[in-house]
Amino acid sequence: MELTKTKQVCNSLDDIPDFKTIKSLKRGIEWKIVFGSKIKSKREKIGSQWKFEHPEFLISIHTIESEINIVKLITDKEIEECQDFFEKCAKDYRNLATKLINEFSEKHDVKIDPEYPMNTLRHTESFGYKPVGEMNGWRYAFHGIHCGLTNTKTGQRIEVPLTYGLEFGLLDPYFFMRFIKSTKEYQPLPVGIYCDYADGNRILEKMVKIGKFEFLNSNWPNEKGIVVSDREKIEVKVYNPNLELEEEGQGAIAYKNNSKNAPKSKDSNMNILWSKLKNLW
Repeated sequence: MELTKTKQVCNSLDDIPDFKTIKSLKRGIEWKIVFGSKIKSKREKIGSQWKFEHPEFLISIHTIESEINIVKLITDKEIEECQDFFEKCAKDYRNLATKLINEFSEKHDVKIDPEYPMNTLRHTESFGYKPVGEMNGWRYAFHGIHCGLTNTKTGQRIEVPLTYGLEFGLLDPYFFMRFIKSTKEYQPLPVGIYCDYADGNRILEKMVKIGKFEFLNSNWPNEKGIVVSDREKIEVKVYNPNLELEEEGQGAIAYKNNSKNAPKSKDSNMNILWSKLKNLW
């Protein structure tokens, strides 16, 4: 969905739109406020005030040009009216993500670690597969903590999260909106989605408040994601580096007392993996 762009040039503070005028802006419009040379120094202060006063709007303060862009985001009322649609989309996302990652595993004869999938699924060739390629009509690419897939015929796009154990239905605001907008069966959408991340973030937050979505712990300590509530629950193990290092140390002492060389354990491999993953957050 494309935004209709409109522009207003303000040469004095009297030209700056007031609180009610901004509130009355309709959805689907990007309003560019251009600050004239006499008042351009006020741009950042005014933009910061607008961000505070209008949390339901995307207020973008340009870092170079003397302008602020204003877009009204999806409203709570719109989300509530479309809650069944967004719940269905989340269930479809989860089912497709799980199906595709399991198909990838079978095709490349890779066993998915049920506790820490990134032990065997990540951007590397060490497990016998190319980190970027095609599979059953889908282009795939491992990157960061996801595997992105695009259907070569329909253009449907989905990102499979890899840091929530065998729960592959985690919903990122941007990726979830891209999935919805690229799924032909959902068209035309029942509500406008113009700003993928910002609208997506409001949708996820409101769906959690409604109870349709809920938070779930990641494998990574102190990280949480959002997933549809109505699902078969899957336990996700939270990696505790301090505890596992302690257990690994105790194991090493036992081997030493038995005059044996301690082999690398799974925990040892996990500590190496997670030390690398820290750079991705």
